[in-house]
Amino acid sequence: MPFRLLLFVFVIFALLSCAKKGEVYKGGKLSSRCPRVLYTRVYYCPTLYAYTNKFQHLSKVKVVNPKTKRSITIAVRYNPRVKGLCLPKKYRKILGPPFYGKVYLLRCGENGARSCPRVIRGYASWYGKEFHGRKTASGIRFNAYGLYAAHRYLPFGTLLEVKNLKNGKKVVVEVVDRGPFVKGRHLDLSYGAAKKLGMIRDGVIPFEARVLRCGY
Repeated sequence: MPFRLLLFVFVIFALLSCAKKGEVYKGGKLSSRCPRVLYTRVYYCPTLYAYTNKFQHLSKVKVVNPKTKRSITIAVRYNPRVKGLCLPKKYRKILGPPFYGKVYLLRCGENGARSCPRVIRGYASWYGKEFHGRKTASGIRFNAYGLYAAHRYLPFGTLLEVKNLKNGKKVVVEVVDRGPFVKGRHLDLSYGAAKKLGMIRDGVIPFEARVLRCGY
C-alpha cells in the first residue's frame, strides 16, 4: 500500500478516535447524544423537574421500573452533575424506591433535532446587557459577557467556532438560547462573543460557523 494512502488512513482513524463523546461522523453531519434506549440509575431529588446527564435538554422519555413494570413519561433537563436520572420525589409513589431502570427516548431535545450540519453560514447579530441575568431557553442564566449564542434549532450545548467574514476573527461559543427571530439573521451572539469578533459597531455581520460539538 502506498505511503500516502497509509498516512491518509492513519489520519482519519486518529480523528475519529479523538472525537468528543456524543459526536458521530456520519453522512456529513454530527449527531447529538440521543440514545434510543438505555439502562441507568433512577433516583429522586427535591426538585420540580427531572434532571439527567444522559439526554439532550428537554428530551421526552419513558422511564420503566423493570421490577414493578410501572412507568412514567416525563421531560428531562440536562445537568452534567447528575449521574443517571433524578426524578422529583412525588414519582416515588408510582415507581417505588430508587432502581436501575430502562429509559426510552420519545423525543430528542425540545425539537427532535438529532444532528447538526458541519458548517452553517449566514448573518449574525448580537444581544447584550439588557438580557444579562435572565433565564435562557436552555434554563441557564444569560451572561452577556460570556461566550454564548442563540440559534433557532441546533441542540443546546452545541459548540460553534464562529468566524467573522469581514475581518477573519474567530470565537468559540455555546448554543444556550433560541433565536434570532428576525428575518435574514441566523445566529445571535452574546456581547462577549461579539466583542471578540469585532462586530459591536457593525451590529450584523456575515459569518461562517464550524460545528465542534453537536449538543451536550
